[in-house]
Amino acid sequence: SPNRWATPPAAIGQWERALSMYRTTFSHVVEAKPHGFGVVWFGYDAPHGTAYLPFYGAATAGAPEAWHSHEGCQSKFSTKVAWWAFNLVNQYSDLNFRLINADVQNKAHKIEAEGAEAVAKWEKEVSTMDADAAVAELTKRSNAFAEAKLSEWWEFAGHLFAKYGRYVITYNESEIGGEDALGQAYPMWWLSSPEVGFLTWARNGPYHGVLEKPAGVFLVAGVGLPTMLVMAGVLTLLVAVGVAYEAGVRKGKRSVSIMDVYIAQP
Repeated sequence: SPNRWATPPAAIGQWERALSMYRTTFSHVVEAKPHGFGVVWFGYDAPHGTAYLPFYGAATAGAPEAWHSHEGCQSKFSTKVAWWAFNLVNQYSDLNFRLINADVQNKAHKIEAEGAEAVAKWEKEVSTMDADAAVAELTKRSNAFAEAKLSEWWEFAGHLFAKYGRYVITYNESEIGGEDALGQAYPMWWLSSPEVGFLTWARNGPYHGVLEKPAGVFLVAGVGLPTMLVMAGVLTLLVAVGVAYEAGVRKGKRSVSIMDVYIAQP
């Protein structure tokens, strides 16, 4: 998975910031158009695992209930809250991101293509109406489309659970070809690592992976590498301050010698 989440406070380092963050609550793309037909393509949860649905900026009513329901929140699961459908799929994708997210992307692109086609059709059909009636009709149609696709996304979540559950890939109940037992098999590059311990396991041991570098290679008297880096930085700073101080003292003495122009008078 490309998702990288929090690290302990003492850890010194930095992940490259992704364009699509796992902790995203929602994102949107605004499509500006005349006559009040501007569309907000709105997607809940992380962009890499959402389907952007069309809502009209000049809508005469709010989005469907699931988009602003208080039946659930981030600490309470609810199938009545649209966000949970997309978050659930994104969370599940982390089990095998390469495989599962590919299905998610395909599904999302299909829904978005349907949305773009529907928007063009709706706007053509309301082109002869007066402005207020046209926007009201577009609001009704876009909300109905959103509700239908949310229901479809919930079904899609169940499909993913069935397809990728049990660490295989299940297509159907056929005896032949219905299940790919090796569809989620571990890759050989990973199994070959001594730190994994798969190829080196023996009856007499080792019974687990063995670190290729001793655990203490980055430790000095029990001090971890991050702490060592901090200590080295502090030591370097102290040396620099000491050198600067000594140079300043010497320069000051020279300046006093040069500026000593006072002469004692009788």
